[in-house]
Amino acid sequence: MPFTLASAQAIFAGVAPSRIPAILEEFNRLSIEDRLGLLWFAYTETGRSITRAALGAASMSLVENLLNEIKQKSRAEQTQVMIDIASRADTPISRSYGYFSANTKLGFWYQLAEWMAQGLVAPAPKDYQLSSAANDLFNTIKKLDGGQQIQVLRDIVVNMGFDASVAPAPAPKAEEFQFERTEPVVSGLKVDGINDPTPLAYFEAMNRDDFETAVNLFAEDGALQPPFQKPIVGREAILKYMREEAQGLNMRPAQGIAEVLPDGSKQLRVTGKVQTPWFGVNVAMNLAWRFALNPDGKIFFVAIDMLGSPEELLNLRPPSYR
Repeated sequence: MPFTLASAQAIFAGVAPSRIPAILEEFNRLSIEDRLGLLWFAYTETGRSITRAALGAASMSLVENLLNEIKQKSRAEQTQVMIDIASRADTPISRSYGYFSANTKLGFWYQLAEWMAQGLVAPAPKDYQLSSAANDLFNTIKKLDGGQQIQVLRDIVVNMGFDASVAPAPAPKAEEFQFERTEPVVSGLKVDGINDPTPLAYFEAMNRDDFETAVNLFAEDGALQPPFQKPIVGREAILKYMREEAQGLNMRPAQGIAEVLPDGSKQLRVTGKVQTPWFGVNVAMNLAWRFALNPDGKIFFVAIDMLGSPEELLNLRPPSYR
């Protein structure tokens, strides 16, 4: 029986529930002041592993213009801009921010946090204290695996800014970050337990930022499901997502299992790590990729699951593969 989107989503569904969605729900219940305060502490304490090299290699002319506009404002106006972005208010700056990609939003807040630390932009008051709820949540975040901290920080900033879907307008043309890879692209990947060429070609193409080649491995109606998101369906939509949010990733798949179904389709699960250019090489996300391949060897579906620890990677494998 051919895969459907629902049946493909169910393959290898034994992934332990992540704590991240619940953490994000708690974050969204905080006051705007506590959200900004927690983000400030996240950048000044947890976020110190963000690399300057990534920012130095970035092309971000529109972002720089927006940041410089903020820097020229009064302290009270700067604080209000941050409140507007955090509360998703319909203002010109919040609208511009809302159109940025995830990478651009990370860079925006990183630069803003740097300026706050230097006193160029209104910082949190010296005597500022998080509420007990925000402080408890921040302590929870600090106890997460480094890769999960990355995901939490990313999801926090992604969900800020005006939601353009509420009142659509022409998207501004923005110079998105372009990452320059400093390490040779890994080729000839070998993944223990996986011999199928399609997932191996997918990983190699993604590691080259060759998104056109990666997308051509998908069926016309194929889908990609990023962590904690709904599936993105169709090659055009997948390509747009990859260009905006997958630049500079370093995927290191390690092991996997594959099952061939009666109609010749396959389901595979691969586990490994991913390094993002925003964070140092010592910080990586533990991930599982769940592939559904049609009988022609095209990717009908791939889900990307965030895992908590190396131990969780092992726990996903059946006893015969451990």
